[in-house]
Amino acid sequence: MPKFCFVVLLTLLVISACGSFGRQLPTRDIAVVPSNQTSPVPVHVVKHVMGQTLVPIHPQRVVVIDPWLVEIPLALGVNLVGAPDPTKTLQGLGLEDKHPGVENIGAVLTPPNMEKVITLKPDLILGTTRNRDTYSLWSHIAPTILLKVQSNGDWKKPFMPAAKALGKTETAKRLIDNYNARLAEFKQKIGSRLKKTLVSVVRLIPQTINPLTKGAFSGVIIEDAGLIRPPSQNLDAKATQKKAGNPVGYNISPEALTQIDGDILFVVRYGFKDPAQSKTALNQFMAEPLWSKLNVVRQGKVYVVDDYYWLTGSYISANQVIDDLQRISLLGGTITTIGKPVFEVLRKAE
Repeated sequence: MPKFCFVVLLTLLVISACGSFGRQLPTRDIAVVPSNQTSPVPVHVVKHVMGQTLVPIHPQRVVVIDPWLVEIPLALGVNLVGAPDPTKTLQGLGLEDKHPGVENIGAVLTPPNMEKVITLKPDLILGTTRNRDTYSLWSHIAPTILLKVQSNGDWKKPFMPAAKALGKTETAKRLIDNYNARLAEFKQKIGSRLKKTLVSVVRLIPQTINPLTKGAFSGVIIEDAGLIRPPSQNLDAKATQKKAGNPVGYNISPEALTQIDGDILFVVRYGFKDPAQSKTALNQFMAEPLWSKLNVVRQGKVYVVDDYYWLTGSYISANQVIDDLQRISLLGGTITTIGKPVFEVLRKAE
């Protein structure tokens, strides 16, 4: 039997087990549906990009099918039972010991394994509009909510809708309040330097120097912190898209390194097959003729930061970026290493 047919057959077999949870509701103003004869647990209606879906008020077995959303259930304290390549996410956030039971449903850049998801018996599936084409199949397995996410810089937008679907709106509000309070504390500590500190961010990927703008994940946090960006990076997602064809960053040649100068430079390495290749690329980057002429290099204010939480995520990653910003403001660039993840000052090639 062809694999696709097998998948369809399996999904159809679980329809009856889903009961009323997975059914699509007609568009109408419904906020909460109480427990009733057709549903064994309290449920409510959640509006999302595909319409309205009846879901458990407090889901106990959540599967995320889009890696952009994986961090949200973790931040909200929800029982996540399946996600694309969860080991990378959990290790990147330092949470592998706290969430040992998350099953792998496929690689980040490939479609999730539907047969695996069926075996996990989820009571809620979270995805994004990137999963639109297979929505009907997912909704036959369990109630499925699709959220709108365009890029890493949109990381705040799906948070509250996802929290509502997960029955965690109060927890979500506390996380947002904590994020804002930490930024307020940071602004107070840095004081008058806030509007005088030019913060540059560069993603170093194989054979490419890629400055990140305000449209990137870290760009949103840096802007929330009240810090300023170099003119070439002072672009929102729309302007970056127009300039570079994507909403988060653009490529430059080594001859244009002056564009990344500032008072602080964060370097994020991404996409290398192993640490040796990453180290070689960093050394080559620092060997460029214009590198040593940059003011930020002469001042010793260049920092290598962790690629995972600086590039994507939600409020867990955002708080780790704030940690790095606080380290800069409190220590003034005198450090050489701060524990894990990698966080170090660059003065010469490694």
